[in-house]
Amino acid sequence: MRWAQISVITSQEASDAVANYLFELDAVGIEIKDEAALVRLISYFPMDDLVGERVQKVRQFLNQLPQWEIDSQPAEIRLESVEEEDWAEAWRSAFPPLNIGKRLVIAPTWHQVTLQASQILIRLDAGMAFGTGQHPTTRLSLELLEEAIEKNEVIADLGTGSGILSIAAAKLGAELIDAVDFDQTTIPIAKENFQLNDVESVIRLHQGDGVKVLRQTYDLIVANILTKVILPMIPKFPQFLKPDGEVILSGIMTQEAKQVEGVLAENGFHCVETRQLENWAGIRAILRR
Repeated sequence: MRWAQISVITSQEASDAVANYLFELDAVGIEIKDEAALVRLISYFPMDDLVGERVQKVRQFLNQLPQWEIDSQPAEIRLESVEEEDWAEAWRSAFPPLNIGKRLVIAPTWHQVTLQASQILIRLDAGMAFGTGQHPTTRLSLELLEEAIEKNEVIADLGTGSGILSIAAAKLGAELIDAVDFDQTTIPIAKENFQLNDVESVIRLHQGDGVKVLRQTYDLIVANILTKVILPMIPKFPQFLKPDGEVILSGIMTQEAKQVEGVLAENGFHCVETRQLENWAGIRAILRR
């Protein structure tokens, strides 16, 4: 059987939005490759009569992104036909087990993993690559979360996506996690991953608009979203944080980090650390009342 491989070269800023849209078009899988300041998204679809229509929809979506102040350039699209055996093997080999931080191990279900006594296994079948630990923003979030979290804390995960940060928080000892995502297409994916990792009993999953969903205070708020979404949220964070509560923010490009740090300081936060990986930054900050 032959499959259609649709590759898109776009900006770092637009990569998550484009990846999500490819899944909305029913991509079987997506591989994300960083190439200098750009990103190549390689997606696979059945080779059927809808291929041309899908390519046209992707092109239209890329053209619309500037309306939302997201730069999609160079916005290149390539269509190829590949054999199932070729892409399936390449797809699986693109997602080996990952060691992140001191204890976290992220692995697809098809990999056999031998853990050290202190290690924590998170199982995720590769789908949205930006939610499997492959993307720098996810790695930064996981590293900072592992260092910040304490046992029995209550946590909000804004922009949960695949649910990987909520799963990590649960396995690191959180008592309760509110996992929130605006995109309704990610909700069943997150739910399935929570069940796969046997953590659904401590996670409440919500479809909604960021902090508007929250109804209590938290020890820690994690948000791995674009900077333009994070910035208007920051002034609202204090009302949802306990005294000395913390935030972990990612999805921030390195050139945007100073701006985010400044807005955090204006709203009573002390930046503990800004960590960089490739072209991305993750920030950990504590609320000083």
